[in-house]
Amino acid sequence: PAEAPEAFLTRVSERLRHRDRAIAPWDIERLVLQAFPQIYKAKCLRAGATPGEVVVVVIPDIRNALPGEAAAPKAPADLLLDIERHLAARVPAAATVRVRNARYVPVRVRLSVRFRPALDEGFARRRLNQDLVRFLSPWAFDDGAEVMIGGRVYANSVVDFVDRRDDVDHVANLKLFRVRDGHPEFVPPADDYHIATERPDEVLVAAPEHDI
Repeated sequence: PAEAPEAFLTRVSERLRHRDRAIAPWDIERLVLQAFPQIYKAKCLRAGATPGEVVVVVIPDIRNALPGEAAAPKAPADLLLDIERHLAARVPAAATVRVRNARYVPVRVRLSVRFRPALDEGFARRRLNQDLVRFLSPWAFDDGAEVMIGGRVYANSVVDFVDRRDDVDHVANLKLFRVRDGHPEFVPPADDYHIATERPDEVLVAAPEHDI
């Protein structure tokens, strides 16, 4: 199909800025998004493990992904290699490019809930678990939600989400856990209680099961 005028102006403006050369992080990110429409987001990290190494973290487009893949989308190895080759021809001679998927860190919630009277507690608990998954990984269920590289999950926002539900009478004792290799690690409360990413290539996602 013909290119839309808005897309044409954006593409030409970006081309005039980076001139098809991968010099700055902004250049690298736009070159990836322009050449690979199956990539939803690209983030260039300024320094890799060795001098001159450029690390690019990508998140694929999840609009056609299966439900189980949408929560933690990963690009296939051949696509990562194609992106590396595309950028290698455009970076300075002394630089090397490494492209990888984002690291997904599951967040698990433990909380005490008193449901409204006359509700089936088992059904209400299962529904709340499903809604917590949607709340913590909204992009897996809503096309308009954005996948955030980095970021934080605040305990007070989770409490507010649960407390506003019509089937919940009271919520208390919320604790947050970071899941590593299948094992939840408790994050101690602080004045501004939250879980944050520890690396620049991490994405916080919902654990499939929460303790209610």
